[in-house]
Formats: sequence, structure tokens, C-alpha cells
Amino acid sequence: MSSTRPTLALLTRSLQNLRVSPVQALQCQDLSTAAPQSSQPQKLKSVGRALENYLRNARNYEKMLAKEKAEFELGKRYLANIMGWDATSITQDDVDKAIEYLFPSGLTDLKARPVMKPPEEILPKFHKFEFDREGKPMDPLFFTLKPKFYGLLSEVGRKTQHLVRHYDAQVSRGAVPESEPLSLAGSAWISDVDLGRRLGENISPEMYAQLVIALDYLASLPLAIEVKDFIFQYRQAVVAGSNQAVLFGPPIPEVQIDPASNRRMASVVTRAKAVKVEVTVRDAGTGKYTVDGHHYDVFRSVMARENLASPLIATNMFGRVDIEAKVLEGPYGLSIVPRAVRHGVSLGIAALFPDAVEPLRQLKMLTMEPRRKERSKVNQPGARAKWIWKRR
Repeated sequence: MSSTRPTLALLTRSLQNLRVSPVQALQCQDLSTAAPQSSQPQKLKSVGRALENYLRNARNYEKMLAKEKAEFELGKRYLANIMGWDATSITQDDVDKAIEYLFPSGLTDLKARPVMKPPEEILPKFHKFEFDREGKPMDPLFFTLKPKFYGLLSEVGRKTQHLVRHYDAQVSRGAVPESEPLSLAGSAWISDVDLGRRLGENISPEMYAQLVIALDYLASLPLAIEVKDFIFQYRQAVVAGSNQAVLFGPPIPEVQIDPASNRRMASVVTRAKAVKVEVTVRDAGTGKYTVDGHHYDVFRSVMARENLASPLIATNMFGRVDIEAKVLEGPYGLSIVPRAVRHGVSLGIAALFPDAVEPLRQLKMLTMEPRRKERSKVNQPGARAKWIWKRR
């Protein structure tokens, strides 16, 4: 007691100037003496920039999703009122039929037609992460700001390393594995836009190129057939017939056997504007190229010859195929006939040689020209030409 009284008196005199009561001083003294005896408080967790961005994006996404859901439900009620349906019993199938009825469209691309879907199906998904009790993310790739993309890149690296080790182990035992190479014909890598939409992240061109290089190397390995399903998750078909929105015009024809020469052949009928042509491409040929029974030298225009020979140049097929083209109907123009024949030759080569589909697709030779001759306007000399304006 004798040791505490001077302390209380000293505290009382020193705190009178600070206007603090002795009771508060005693409470402060008790807390100061009890602090070393209790367990140390948990350290404050500093929130990094990545975590702050994630929390802000999560809040914004929830607000936006709630707003879109409310607008979607309100739109369903308006749609039910227009169609004379009960708003409480309308289904998504009813909504799709109503949109197709109210907004008829002749667009060939199904993705360009009007739709009314729930926001969860249309809007990009926001990937949520798990955090531990201390606020640290469970996934270490969280701090890369692109966890889904780098997770995919890591998965490609692990599969590549596994195939290389498996192949080296078999070679070291003296048993060379026999496996057919993985064929990527008829398909192409998905675009960076589709990849970003699938992952829910913004993918830069450099990141997309890095992933494509890694996937190409994985597909070129001897045992790549074992991971075929994984690789084709990031490829899309480009062959006509597998998807109605891939090519515009006639699909790639089927390969037939010529009964006269017993050679493979592919025949297709295509058109450009008002010209309709039939093109037959035969394999194991000598380079014969005729249009209505005449060699393509009858076309004196350099542009016409380039159009006729461009599929052969793109696929390096000079002297390997025989081509026969016939004009079925339409005006015999010196520029439109070569364009129609070029499309037919491209489809025939793509049918006989699947490896040539990709270069032809990149040059847009597998798509029919959709343009038509524009009609002439009233009181005008042509479709676009106007009369010369005169002041008097």
C-alpha cells in the first residue's frame, strides 16, 4: 500500500492539468499493467492492392447483377402483358418464343439475333475466391491479378512435363511408344475474346500468344493424343456443316471416287452475284485447269488469273490437281466468273486435303461472296450515281 499511494498522488497531481479524473487514471493504470500479462493482440493485416481491387470488383458485380435481375424480371412482366400471358407462370422457353415472334430476323449468324436471357447467362461470370481466417486467399495465383489465365498456363505446363517424362521413360527402357500424331485439321484455336469470356478475365494479345504457343507445343508432342480432350477444349471447328454459323454458302463437299479414272474427286455448285458455276477438283492430276473447256489463259486480265490461281498458290497445289469449271447460268463477266470459280476450287481442295482448310479459311476463300447487284434508284441514272446538280 505504501508503494501505491505515492503513485496515486503523483498521477492525481499530473492529471489535474490534463483534466482527467483519478478514476480514469486508475483504469488506464490497470490496463497498462494487465497488457503484458495478457496474450499479444493479433497483428493487423495489411490489405494489398490486389485484394482491394477484388473486393471492389465483387461489390460492383453484385450491384450490377442485382440491377440487371430486377430489369430482367420487369421485362418478363412487360413481355407477358404484351403476349397476354400470366406473368407468374412464364418460363424461359416462352420468353424465347415470344422474342422470336416479336423480332423476326433473317440473320445467318445465330449469335447476332436478339435474345432475352437471364443476366447470369449473358453477363461475364465473376469468379469468387476463398480466404482463410487471416484474410489470405487460398489460391496463391490470386496475387497475379489473372489467376484463371495463369492457372490454365500452369496446367498446360504440367501436362507438357508429364508427357515428356512419360516419353523419356519409355525410350530409356528401349520401348519406343507408337502413337499417331494429333491432327488439328478442321479446327482452330479460340480467339482471345472467347478465351477472356470463358475465363472471365481480360486477356491481352501478349498473354493470348503465350498460351497459343504453349498449346501448340503440347499438341506437337509424340504422346499428345493422350491429352486430346484437354487440347480441343480450346479449339473450335471451322469445317462447314459442324456449325451452321461457320461458313456462309455451300458447305465443303464430300469426297467421291471417279468411276472412269478411279481417282478422288470433289464437285460443288456455287455462285457469285448472278453467276452460277459448277467446279470439279480431281486428285492426282497434272495441273489441268479449264473453264468451260478453255484454259484459263483466255482470261487476259491479271486480276482474273490471280483469282483463279489463288487457291492453288495458298495451298501449294500446282500440278497436283485437275480442275474443271462450268458456268451454269448468269452473265459471263470477266471478273465475276473467276471469283465464283475461286470459291468452288477452294471448297474442292478443302474436301480432298483437310490440312489445307486452315490456310484457306484464314484467306477467307471458303466463304461465298454474299454481295448482290444493287437495284437502280428512281430518278437516278444508276444505283449510286446521281444527276449532276446545276444551279439553273
